Amino acid sequence: MRSPTVGQLTLDFSHKAPGIRLPRGPAPPRRTAPYEVEPGYFEPGGLWLYGNSRLIFDCSLACVPAACGPNHHLPRELDAIEREAEELVLNSKILVCGVHSAAHQRAAVVPLRWGAPRIVVLSGGFRYHMGEDFKGELFRAARLWRYQFDARTDLVVSRRAPDKKPTYASHNPTVDRLVKLIASREWPGLRSPTELLTSVHSRSA
Repeated sequence: MRSPTVGQLTLDFSHKAPGIRLPRGPAPPRRTAPYEVEPGYFEPGGLWLYGNSRLIFDCSLACVPAACGPNHHLPRELDAIEREAEELVLNSKILVCGVHSAAHQRAAVVPLRWGAPRIVVLSGGFRYHMGEDFKGELFRAARLWRYQFDARTDLVVSRRAPDKKPTYASHNPTVDRLVKLIASREWPGLRSPTELLTSVHSRSA
């Protein structure tokens, strides 16, 4: 993929954080519609996206670190995770979370209660988690607040193509790491062209 150009500057999306290997293999199909209409492959980040793709470039991303790790949280710990997620949402942060464990689900349901956007990282393809039409909410408790996934508000992210199966593990270090790197905006390709241009000007000043 050619790096986009702004003015006379070529913006390089190829930077990779240490230890990150982007998927290799056959080139994914070209996207034919916006991400909120159908899933598409975001080549700079090596990720599949579906939904409100503008969220991925937002500077107010955050996660609940305590939701990551082995799935052995006590009830009081789950309550604390939910409270921290609510505090982030009420402070206008966009929550990044998973759905593969009880802790992530306690965090993931909070934005639904407040009508706030969220980024949800999945271990498998979108069809497995959401159904053939990509409309299913991602877990049972979430459907108490919203029956169908809202692609205009939320964004789902996966390293696996839409038809691929998940890993099934309730402790998923790969997804946990992706949640943290997206929230900290350290995952490759998550800085917008405007930010990269500003960074270039700052370094040259």
